[in-house]
This record gives sequence, C-alpha cells and structure tokens, in this order.
Amino acid sequence: MTGINSDNVVEFAEARNTSVQVDVKSIAELNKSFEIIKPILEQLTFNKRIQYKMNEHSNDGTITPIDIREMIAILIMFNVDIYPHKTDTQPVQSYSGKESSLRKFLNFSYKENNSQNKEDRNKKDREDMILKMKPIVPDIYNLYKKIETTFNQKGLDAKKTYKTRKYSRYDDNKMVAKSFYYQEELTYFVPKGIIYPILGSFRALVSVDDNDKMYKWKIDPIKVWEDIGYSLVKTVLDEKDQHPEILAKNSNLWKSLFNDVYIYMLEN
Repeated sequence: MTGINSDNVVEFAEARNTSVQVDVKSIAELNKSFEIIKPILEQLTFNKRIQYKMNEHSNDGTITPIDIREMIAILIMFNVDIYPHKTDTQPVQSYSGKESSLRKFLNFSYKENNSQNKEDRNKKDREDMILKMKPIVPDIYNLYKKIETTFNQKGLDAKKTYKTRKYSRYDDNKMVAKSFYYQEELTYFVPKGIIYPILGSFRALVSVDDNDKMYKWKIDPIKVWEDIGYSLVKTVLDEKDQHPEILAKNSNLWKSLFNDVYIYMLEN
C-alpha cells in the first residue's frame, strides 16, 4: 500500500481489520494510546517483555510475553474512579475480561469533563488517571510477586496445606513454575484466579492526596500482606468450590477479602 501517512494509519488499520482481525491493543498502540504508561512501566525490570501489539516477541523463544491488557487490567483494579471504595462493585472484570478492562482504560473519562471532542477528552483523562497512579504502580506488581511467591507459606501459617491441590502442580519440591512477572523459580504454581481476588483486596489501602490528587498507600501493602496474608489465604482456601476459575469470578469472595483489608486499615 502506498500514500499512507502517519495521520491516517490508524483509520486505515481499522478499515482493513476484516479477514485477519487486528486486536484492540494493536490499534491502540498504532494510535499511541500507551505512550503515557510506557515510561512508568519502564521502571519495572520485566518491561522488555510487555507486548503492546499482536505477535510482539512471538518469534523470540527467550521471551515470555506479558500482554499489556493484563498490565492494565491490574492497574485499573486499583483506580478509585473506576472502582470506588464506597460501592459493592468489585473489579471481577479485571480477571474475567482483559479486553473489557482495556476498553475501560481507553474510554476512561471523568464525569466533570465536558470536552466536546470525545477522543480528546478520553486521551486527556486517561493520561491524567495514569499520572495520578504513578506513585503506586511499581508497588502493585511487587505485591503481586509477594502474594505469588509466599502464598504457600501463608497457607501453612493458616494451617492449610496448599500443595495437595492438583492445580498447585507440586512435585516433591521440584521447580514446577516461574512467577508471572519476575520469573522467580517456584516449587508450586498459583493460578491467577486465586491471586487476582487477593490482589484486588489491597485497593482498600489506596488513598488520593487532597492537594495534588496523587495516589498513595494508607499503609504499606507489603506490611499488610505480612500481617494478615495468612488470613486472606485461609479465606480463599476455605471456599467450598475450590476451582480457581470459579473463585476468580466470585464477587462475594472479592468483597470479603476487600473488607478484611479495609478493616485492618481502619484498625491500624
């Protein structure tokens, strides 16, 4: 194709998005919708593995790609405009609908923003949202790692034996998995369906500064995990239906875990 300039490449890609479908994240990357978040994610040691468009890194056998949709689904889980504390709405969709979470990010806007141009409004508000969340972003993925790599121990602290569950893949203390983001060797596997509801509960610790509106933690989330992680793990492992896929979509479980962290925060 000739005569295509940078101003209309996105429209062209969308128009040609027929027989072999170009996914939403690839269109968003062409539209430079991720430019605001890239410098923030570059702080993370695994940033080179992030996949912003279809097939990125797919030809490199040394890289395990991380879909940008996964990164964003986790980030918006902690956004208090999308998931306010004072509602019963739980960010279950962050697990069950990565594409929907990406669309929430791309279409984000503040109610008070009355800009006539919807695209400009979304871009401005999306960038503002990410910049406000910047101080807590690295902590979120470090918390994910902490939950994933110490889950088994917290289960033992709660007198729960996690390794007996088939999905733990435990095999006589052999390495059976690597942590999702940081690729640390694990002797057991913790499904995302278990990690997400626990991780999401820590949004109870998110606060917004009254002056500059920047995000911050009311209490260090790692400290909270160290203090009550055993209780959160027990809540999950005590569920009657143990299948991770079902646990991840159980809004009552998400709410119960959130309440546990929220109560801890109020008492400390």
